[in-house]
Amino acid sequence: MRFFRKIFLVNSYFFVLVVLYFFVGLFIVIFIRKGDDVIWINQFHHSFADNFFKYVTHLGDGLFCIALSLLFLFFKKYKNTLLIFLAFAFSGLLAQFFKKIIFPDLMRPIAYLNQVDLQLVEGVEVLTNNTFPSGHTATAFATFLMLSLIFSPKTWGVFFFALAFIVSISRIYLVQHFFVDTYAGAFLGVLSALLAYYWSIRAQWFKRLT
Repeated sequence: MRFFRKIFLVNSYFFVLVVLYFFVGLFIVIFIRKGDDVIWINQFHHSFADNFFKYVTHLGDGLFCIALSLLFLFFKKYKNTLLIFLAFAFSGLLAQFFKKIIFPDLMRPIAYLNQVDLQLVEGVEVLTNNTFPSGHTATAFATFLMLSLIFSPKTWGVFFFALAFIVSISRIYLVQHFFVDTYAGAFLGVLSALLAYYWSIRAQWFKRLT
């Protein structure tokens, strides 16, 4: 508990926002009917937002995390490289486990709301199954939480949380996920980053890296 209390205090901006997100999100999950969240956001489609979310959603891609890891590797920040990669690996494995093994038959919005005329973004392939949880959101929260742990100024936590949150919204806007999918993905992402960070700094071999 001392470990988690310490990193909470060091990165309080990010964690306060995460706690607020989980608190408000729980209300949405409990009281908002599944699908209504997608329908509500879908009404705000605009050409600018289409292009913005179409590209910003890639911040939750595995390729982005790998590129980020390689960037740290280029500057010989081996600890940072490993931390980013582990956060991505943990979140990806957990998300795929739940998505493919535990909840393989859950439909995505386009299939679940097949009677609703949803607006789609041109150039985005909309999937129909394996909706829970959102892998992009899990990866985004894991990656940006890890970045907030790597960079010491607490105010950076606001920026990193905003990026993770925008990725989660993009998944709903692009009709790829329901809010509950992104909510669970965010939880898995935060958990993955904390586990990766805790496991790494406790390992003796990790302490010898630069």
